[in-house]
Amino acid sequence: MRKLLTVLDVKPENRLLFVTVNFAFFTSGLAAIMLGAVLPYILSNNQLSYTQGGLLLSMHQAGNLSAVLIAGFLPFVLGRKVSTLILTIFSIIGLAFIVLANNFIILLVAFAMTGIGRGTFGNTCNVVIADVANNKTPAMNILHSIFAIGAFMSPAIVFVSIRVADWKMSLLTAAILVAIAWMLILRSNMPNLTEREQDSSEKSGRDLSFLKKAWFWAPTMLLFFYLAVEASIIGWFVSYFIEVGVLPGVMAGFVPSMVWFTMIVGRISSALISKHIKRKNFMLLFFALGATICFLGLMVSRSALPCVIFLIGTGLCMAGIYPTTMATMKGVTSSVSVGFTIAIASFGSILMPGIIGALADARGLANAIALLVFALIGLFAMVLFKMAVDKKEGKYETHPKS
Repeated sequence: MRKLLTVLDVKPENRLLFVTVNFAFFTSGLAAIMLGAVLPYILSNNQLSYTQGGLLLSMHQAGNLSAVLIAGFLPFVLGRKVSTLILTIFSIIGLAFIVLANNFIILLVAFAMTGIGRGTFGNTCNVVIADVANNKTPAMNILHSIFAIGAFMSPAIVFVSIRVADWKMSLLTAAILVAIAWMLILRSNMPNLTEREQDSSEKSGRDLSFLKKAWFWAPTMLLFFYLAVEASIIGWFVSYFIEVGVLPGVMAGFVPSMVWFTMIVGRISSALISKHIKRKNFMLLFFALGATICFLGLMVSRSALPCVIFLIGTGLCMAGIYPTTMATMKGVTSSVSVGFTIAIASFGSILMPGIIGALADARGLANAIALLVFALIGLFAMVLFKMAVDKKEGKYETHPKS
């Protein structure tokens, strides 16, 4: 661990904070992805339609969006630590509400609350890691690999919970882990503002000129399409594999684990190779093209082995897109720009799961999932746009450490 922190160029006084933030992101991944794993049980238990299931997923993402907007500005008023503690407690309450809920309206509120906690963790963890680790690109990839580890463990916890008691036990487990992360943050030395924000907090809180810049919109829209695909795969693919009959229910429950295991491998690999690649936009181009090709193969396959292979390929290719995009984006260390980027991009994760749910009731889930092909094409187009913008403005990275 000490060697890793040295490689990432984390100062000794910030190393405990670095570990705390990564653990918090781990619990965020575990709790958020668990919602997709238990969604079939929630729908069955409450006799809900695919459209209502899509609305639940969209409300989670809507809560995520509202949180990253609030978390982008609230630190300037209350400080980052206090604002993080206030907003992440919604995740604990939301998970408890899902366990106790017996009607659709309560579930909508609960899913939104879990989204608020997830969005707050996302904003805080990205900003703090970018500030305390000077070797930013591998640090970002490791952070999102930790999220992927939490996501990978979610279906296994659901499976064990069902065997021991029922699916609700898994959500209670997630709530306890998030509560531990909350207490660790309470005891941490998390600064009210990062060093860069302390130098220009007044300007950072009011200067929105980046909204007029192409270098802001190119990666933001890239992440819009990425999150649309990621949220839909994680939210709907358990139900998708059950409906098309590719995998039985028990095995289908481990689909998120398969996806996130490949994301772990992909993000760790991306963190290692990023140090040796100067022009990281070419990494994004390769990732986007590979994800599109693999997903097309997944859509035309109707037997278990090819589906699993193409799903793994999709996960591997998508793994490095989010952290690499964030690490190569100007202004990533500003809460305001990060908040706007994640908030705008989150509209993709809000809209797509709901659209798929509504279309699934009319045309079947298999046909609805095929919409993600267009999102992947949009993702690929935005990578090309980002490359053009970066080349025009001279922002290609020329140093491996970024």
